[in-house]
Amino acid sequence: MDKKIMYAAIAVIAVVVIAGLAVGLGSNNNAQKKTPVTEIGSDTMLELMQMCAEDFNADSTTASVSITGGGSGVGITKLIQNETDVAQASRAMTAAEAQNAIAQGVNALEFKVAIDGIAIITNSENTVTTLTLDQLASIYNGTYTNWNQVGGPDLTIVLYGRQPTSGTYQFFEEVVLKKGKTGASEYSAAMKQQTGNQQILSQVEQDPGAIGYVGVGYAKQGGSSVDVLSIQKNDTSTAYNALDESAVLNQSYSLARYLFLYTNGVPTGAVKDWMAYVLSTEGGQKIVTDAGFYPLPNDVQQEMISKLG
Repeated sequence: MDKKIMYAAIAVIAVVVIAGLAVGLGSNNNAQKKTPVTEIGSDTMLELMQMCAEDFNADSTTASVSITGGGSGVGITKLIQNETDVAQASRAMTAAEAQNAIAQGVNALEFKVAIDGIAIITNSENTVTTLTLDQLASIYNGTYTNWNQVGGPDLTIVLYGRQPTSGTYQFFEEVVLKKGKTGASEYSAAMKQQTGNQQILSQVEQDPGAIGYVGVGYAKQGGSSVDVLSIQKNDTSTAYNALDESAVLNQSYSLARYLFLYTNGVPTGAVKDWMAYVLSTEGGQKIVTDAGFYPLPNDVQQEMISKLG
C-alpha cells in the first residue's frame, strides 16, 4: 500500500475514534448533569413513588429521583434534619414536627399528591364482611379476641399492623382506637407489627383468623385469598368500602385520607421539576391510578400546583 494512502487511512480512523470518544464523553457528561433528588418516608407510598420515579427518570434531562421507605415519621425526620429533599408521608405532619422543623430552620411545605382509603382486610375464609368503627377499635385494642364476638366463626383473632414510625399506624390510632367506646385507646400488645403493607397482606393471605390494615393500592393486589371489609361509622349508618372510589373521595368511607409530600420551602430546580411531574395529570396522577390509589380532584390538584410558584 502506498504510504500516503496508508497515512491518510490512519488519520481517518483516528478522527472517527476521537469523535466517538467525544460523543461518549458528551453522553456521560449529560448523564452526570442530572441533579440527584432524594425522597424518603411512607411505606404505603413506596411502590407508588417508585413507579413515578421510574417514569420520571426515563424522560427527565434535569433530575434523577431515588425513593426510599422507612415510614412517614422517618421521612419527616430526615426532612427536618436536611437529609432528604422530599419526605413522603401517609399522614399530615404533626404540630410538634412542624415546630421542630421551624426550630431547625426548615420551612416544611405540604403537598397533597393522592387519596388513599385504608383497607381493612381479612382472610377469605372468614365470613365477617362488615365492622363498625367501634368493633374495629375493640378488635385492635384487644377487647374482642374471637371472631364470634362480631358475628363471625369461632376463631381466634390474629392482629397484624404497622410499626410506630408508620403514618398508617398513627392515622389508625387517631381515627379508630382513640375514638373507640370500649377498652383501651391504644393497640393491643398482641398485635404483630410488620414493616410494610406487603408483609401484612402476606400474613393475612396465610392466616384464616387474621385481620390487617393496608393502603387500598395493596389491598387490590390481594386476590381471592383476601377480603376487604366494609366499615360503618355506627350500628345504624351505611357501610362503605375502601374499594368504592366515590365513597373514599367524598369522605363517606371513614378511613379515607390524603397522601403527602413535603419539601423544604417552595421547591426549585430539579425538586420543582419532580413535584410538577407528580402533580401532573399525564404524569404522577395517572400513575396514582395505575398503582391502585385515587388521584386528586381537579380543584385540589390545581391548588397544589399553584404552590409550586
